Amino acid sequence: MFPGVELRLYRYVSVLAEELNFTQAAMRLHVSQPTLSTQIRDLERELDVRLFERSKGGQQVRLTAAGEAFASEARLALLHAERAVQNARNSRGERSETWTLGYSPLIDFHIVHKIQRFLYGRYPSANLTFLSGHSAEHVDALIRGNIHVGIVVLTPREERVVFHSFLTERLLLAMPKEHPLATKRQLEITDLHQLPLVQLRGDIEPRFGKSLRTLFSLIRIEPRLFHRATTQAEALDVVTHHSVAALLTPAAQQSAGGRIVFRNFSDEILTINTGIAHLSETVSPMLEALKEFLAGHYGMVSGEASKKPLEAQMKLFDEHSAAPIWGVRKAYL
Repeated sequence: MFPGVELRLYRYVSVLAEELNFTQAAMRLHVSQPTLSTQIRDLERELDVRLFERSKGGQQVRLTAAGEAFASEARLALLHAERAVQNARNSRGERSETWTLGYSPLIDFHIVHKIQRFLYGRYPSANLTFLSGHSAEHVDALIRGNIHVGIVVLTPREERVVFHSFLTERLLLAMPKEHPLATKRQLEITDLHQLPLVQLRGDIEPRFGKSLRTLFSLIRIEPRLFHRATTQAEALDVVTHHSVAALLTPAAQQSAGGRIVFRNFSDEILTINTGIAHLSETVSPMLEALKEFLAGHYGMVSGEASKKPLEAQMKLFDEHSAAPIWGVRKAYL
């Protein structure tokens, strides 16, 4: 270790290199932003090298070549430090925790990668398994004891399953560039009426099942179901070959081809909640650490609070359910 450089500073550089934002990095590290800025600046002065380039406001940053090299080795230093502790504990008979975490393919893979980096970094000796599957499958696996935690969408309805929402996103409409709706920069929910539509299977992703059907019924929107897809990749393939539209999550943009465009809805109605699900009786230091990590990154609400956006939507639609379809837009603006 370089004389004078504490392990704490390696962690500061590593986290800032991931976030590239002083405010967000400070939140993760549980220090003030001025403290983090000062510590990084003092480290650069001690090393006599610039690790980060700051924007004019000082919040947004980017790694220099020296910073890339330092951050890479800093992560290894932290990994070996944690491993030293774990090996010492293992030598006296403490067993590593075995953990299986499931995640829905509808979720942005960057979230999954962040979770993986965090857990592998915090618990290098733990037996971690990541399992891709749909939200309904993971809820069932939780109840059967086959997984410990699920990163799923929407609020599970099982009484034993606790859901902590940490991200709400708007659903998008994917379509070929030549589609009639592609000329609009923003869509209204009424644009879906009688529109041939590709949707994901509601039996495996409940947000696209009864929840969506109830919403459409309340506001008297009737899309024409063209195809039910198992994956977003399949939905995009149907969009490409049949010139129809598909209602998908933002993560679908990562695998879309150049012929497909995505449009937002001006109404904040069609949303998807991503959250962490586990059994109510689950007690685990790893689970608590993961919840704290997600709260620091995205903010976290309780299981009860996560239901409020959907309840608010339902109340809103109840008030205007008698409105004719051409009046729906005014009803919730």
